[in-house]
Amino acid sequence: MNTINYVINSIFDLFFSPFSSIDPIYGLCAVSFLTTVIMLPIFKYTSNQEAIRRTKSRIMGHLLEVRLFKDDIRTVLSAQKNMLKYNMIYLKHMMKPLMFVMLPVVVIIIQTGLRYEYRPLHPGETAIVKVKLDNPGNLAGGGSGVLTAPEGLKIETPPLRVNGGEEIYWRIRAEKDGDYDLKFRTIDKEVSKRVVVGEKLTRISPEVLKGGLVNSFLYPGEPSLSGDSGMEYFEIAYPYGTVALFGWKIHWLVLFFILSLVFGFLLLKPFRVSV
Repeated sequence: MNTINYVINSIFDLFFSPFSSIDPIYGLCAVSFLTTVIMLPIFKYTSNQEAIRRTKSRIMGHLLEVRLFKDDIRTVLSAQKNMLKYNMIYLKHMMKPLMFVMLPVVVIIIQTGLRYEYRPLHPGETAIVKVKLDNPGNLAGGGSGVLTAPEGLKIETPPLRVNGGEEIYWRIRAEKDGDYDLKFRTIDKEVSKRVVVGEKLTRISPEVLKGGLVNSFLYPGEPSLSGDSGMEYFEIAYPYGTVALFGWKIHWLVLFFILSLVFGFLLLKPFRVSV
């Protein structure tokens, strides 16, 4: 799974690279457009387009029937019953294409979140580092483990152990721009965690977790921890990212869905898709 994640990460790193130094809204527009361009053909060729169009026509016909015969209670009730029936048929026609669309859209959302949910540390900022262990007894450094940082990062505090030593905390300070490896060593293992300092849009993985299909799929930003690492996760508390639109700060996921819907409606006719 780590190999698959590496390939997908590389593709999206290349896609987002032109937007690394400009306003985040442009990258969100691009990835929303990409999502629409991928989603519409998949929807078109995995759905029964004729059945969808026919079902929508029948729903509209019964809706018109309600408006034309609004004084005839029996006709109105019959039309409403048929509207409910054809709405259920419409939903049935939608289920199959949505299942095919879901996987690529979820992958795009996860990859976009790696770049917009958090931002890199800036020089002078601090962050909390957290390690959770499988076995607190398997530690170097007098029972606290050893955290080492390269030049450009500074470890400001001694380790703080809580929950019987299962969790260990430090505070680090970013000193200059760069891409660094923070390392934690137990008695017989050493694990690295990527730390990014700078201003550019880039892939940010706040935590690495022990390997597993679900964890590897949901947290693909860095290779998963091996099963014998002795750790549950290795985490950096990055600041949250922000996206501004007309002076308003909006969560990236809200903008992503709004932009995807706008592009979707604009491209329905060019792609000849009925939804």
